[in-house]
Amino acid sequence: MILLSSISKVIQAFSGLLQVDIACFDKNGRILAATEDYITLKGMKVHVPFFEKIYGNHITLLHQPGDMNMCEGCHFFHKCPSKAELIQDMMFNGEKFGYLSFVSLSSDNKSVLIDQKDFYTEWLTRLKDIIISILRDSNEFKSNLSPVYSSGNYIFGESNAFKYITQLVKKMRNSTSTVLITGETGTGKSMLAKYIHENSTVSEGPLVEINCASIPESLFESELFGYESGAFTNARKGGKKGYFESADNGTLFLDEIAEIPIHLQSKLLKVLQDGIIQRVGGTSVKKVNARIIAATNQPLEKSIQEKKFRSDLFYRLNVIPINIPPLRERLLDLPVLVEEMMENLKHRSGKYFNSYTSGFMEALTSYHWSGNLRELENVIEYSMNFENDSTLTEASLPPYLLDSYNLNLNLGKNIELVGMEREIIMQKLNLYGNSYNGKLMVAKDLGISVRTLYRKMDKLQIES
Repeated sequence: MILLSSISKVIQAFSGLLQVDIACFDKNGRILAATEDYITLKGMKVHVPFFEKIYGNHITLLHQPGDMNMCEGCHFFHKCPSKAELIQDMMFNGEKFGYLSFVSLSSDNKSVLIDQKDFYTEWLTRLKDIIISILRDSNEFKSNLSPVYSSGNYIFGESNAFKYITQLVKKMRNSTSTVLITGETGTGKSMLAKYIHENSTVSEGPLVEINCASIPESLFESELFGYESGAFTNARKGGKKGYFESADNGTLFLDEIAEIPIHLQSKLLKVLQDGIIQRVGGTSVKKVNARIIAATNQPLEKSIQEKKFRSDLFYRLNVIPINIPPLRERLLDLPVLVEEMMENLKHRSGKYFNSYTSGFMEALTSYHWSGNLRELENVIEYSMNFENDSTLTEASLPPYLLDSYNLNLNLGKNIELVGMEREIIMQKLNLYGNSYNGKLMVAKDLGISVRTLYRKMDKLQIES
């Protein structure tokens, strides 16, 4: 993380000096560092096809970001927050390090950036040289350390819910307080736990993840706290560390925390309170320093009422509660998520895609997403496998989702037709009157019998 911190400090200093927003990306289009306004408005990743086209041009001035042919397929196409960008690829001895961009996010700043292009170009080159020197000398870069916002985490989005979560993680970066993550199955609780760990003071330590539902009850205590040699039949010679010891000076992620047996919850509570564990069959105790993140898809308050979960353990875990909304409540994030998944799945599918049609996104937006991110990832992978072109379309979608989309379209059309029919009958009744003779005239105009008119009026809830 020292690498990212160094680049970020340099960028912030240059931004303050030159009064321009700055973003630095690696060669895969993922952000290394950027000014806060840039991240807020544009997110953490660029459109990869656009990114690849600028290599070799060294310096490119974009007068109309988002409105160029190379921007097609980007979720900011025709609506880019950038007003102008001065971009330079970061290359040294033929090696690609990424690219650097000076960005104007306002119309006033746009004219300054364009009018003083030579001035900003000189400073862009100076900053590029500094960043390349940091990258070349860094062991972190040579070992391909992922950036803070690492690819595959899917912690991206434009929705207010996810902006709130990312801001919350940023605020508690120096904290080791316990976090309780709640949300439906497939919303990305384990990914958020990893994201929190990577952005914490214990990020250099291990992240140990256990699924509490997958451990047999008879082995739960020994798996969690470890055991000494001879503690039970078939116990490993020399004993075994438990998950708490393995996560010492790091993070222990307890997924599906509601599945912990009730008789073991008091022992877990004690460890959370004093940080001391005792192995099964052991007589000595050991102090461990593990940051706890727990997660559940069940309402723990209900489990407490049913006497399945201790209230004191709940309050010990619920220090910093974070609820991940289901995907159907954060549809604004779909374009960013889809692009990220397309990028991550290209090696698994053996295909590269750079865009999708509006119909493809409309189909995704109209779906309920009961499986959340996990289901979305499956849909994107399916679509990438069965699409022969470089653009995902409605025809690429799994049959069940496409059928759901077509059903919604037909339902919408039927509702629209019903509304139009009701409006026409109401207009005719206002013209000829609501008497029997008036209805005869309405029926004649519509080419139906008066009996059919009465049935339609009853069905459409038009008062006679």
